Amino acid sequence: MKLKRLGTLLLTAIIAATTLAGCGAMPSTGNGNETGENASVIAATEEDTDGQITLRVVDWSDGSATQREEFHKKFEEAHPDIKIEYTMLTVDQFKNTIVTMIKSGEGPDLFPIPVGLTLNTAVEEGWFQPINDYVTDEFRNKFDPDAFAEGVTDIGDDWYTVTEQMPIIQCLFFYNKDILNQAGVTEVPTTYSEFREACKKVTEMGNGNVYGLIDGGKQMNRMDVMARSLAAAAGGKIAATQKVLTDNGVAPYDSKEMKEALGFIKGLVDDGSIHPDTINISAPEARELFAQGQAAFLCQGMWCVSQWDANYPDLNYGVMAVPVPDGVTNTYVQAGELSPWMGIYKQSKHPKEAAEYLMALYDEQYGYQQSNVESGSFVSCIPEINEKYMTNEHMKQYYTIAEETSRVVPTLVKRDEKANDFYAEVKDVQPSLGAIVQGIISQSITDYDSALKTLANDTTTEWKRASEAVGMDYSSLEFPNWDATKDYTDADYETLK
Repeated sequence: MKLKRLGTLLLTAIIAATTLAGCGAMPSTGNGNETGENASVIAATEEDTDGQITLRVVDWSDGSATQREEFHKKFEEAHPDIKIEYTMLTVDQFKNTIVTMIKSGEGPDLFPIPVGLTLNTAVEEGWFQPINDYVTDEFRNKFDPDAFAEGVTDIGDDWYTVTEQMPIIQCLFFYNKDILNQAGVTEVPTTYSEFREACKKVTEMGNGNVYGLIDGGKQMNRMDVMARSLAAAAGGKIAATQKVLTDNGVAPYDSKEMKEALGFIKGLVDDGSIHPDTINISAPEARELFAQGQAAFLCQGMWCVSQWDANYPDLNYGVMAVPVPDGVTNTYVQAGELSPWMGIYKQSKHPKEAAEYLMALYDEQYGYQQSNVESGSFVSCIPEINEKYMTNEHMKQYYTIAEETSRVVPTLVKRDEKANDFYAEVKDVQPSLGAIVQGIISQSITDYDSALKTLANDTTTEWKRASEAVGMDYSSLEFPNWDATKDYTDADYETLK
């Protein structure tokens, strides 16, 4: 292990990384282990007593908090010798907390890989151990084959992490049908001008109580996701959050499509159509205010469905595709990419029991996967579960639109074996894309064209530096045969060799 390097390599890499394009959880825990907003270290259980061991689990899965709590009850009933100590943090809290815990040698038994860190780096630094010897062949065989990928869940013959769900885009727009009707908006908007006009009507009708758009502006990752999705839908070539691609040899942040996307956001700000609390609230808070009728539109992921169905069963809402510039057709948004989730800490004293926990998460006996599919939280990586339990209408609507509008984009990891070294080396350039969007919404940035140009130039310079540092050809970032309107296939990778 190289634990002495954690204070430099990993701490720098994680804190510098932009937060995941997923939703940030509100501070809460599954079994009553409350944690505050500024939590940094979770105290370890010093020793097990009365023959009962304690499994410590830490993650940020707020979208399935209710389901996880029920799962823990069933698991502990079936395993009276195991007590689950579960802590749920926000994405931002988790990054700093897990580094501190591992530096102290007190990592939890089970935890996910932080955003911005690759599996290869985590394993190199001694964070995880292979799970092959602790799980059954039957367990692996029940997964969708696409739920595994080299450098994501596996390294060579070793299996390190499971993925919680199949990847799906996290950027569709929800709309409140009742609010649109009250404002006289009879058609769901599809273009920038239609969306902006709808937001104007809603904001005027709301008279300071209801606005056009709300989102978790406090979370830089949500602002990044929205900007990238709008630019992609406008026809631009840009990678998904936390991924790297060039367009004509440069970082594609000051492209025509990105400028159009940020101009669209600025137009909503200029109209007064964005909820004034947006810049100060998290994604879960925005989700709540949307459900309470304070805004007509929200850009988030499928995780909202189960939360609203549970807490706001009368909410009359729908799902729509990402709006596009007027006259633009045949566009796309970046398809969701498989990401690593839970693994077993290399220094865990209870790897066998931790593996039992992992297998139970996907076992119908405990109901975790099917309850999330039934409620609309996510698409399971167990095909049989989806076939039997995907009955939620809002989930099916989100899933259908996502399938119709998303396209697989090329990824550096599948092209160059040095990609993981590159991602570990590259530093985030500030102000980032998400920070620029935050600046537009807070009105601290008015010249976003200049900000985007600076970001593109500085990022291109950094990508070239990182490529040279790890001995990777910078041209690997360019995919000249990429047609953004089509899925990028294995055959496309082959033609580049």
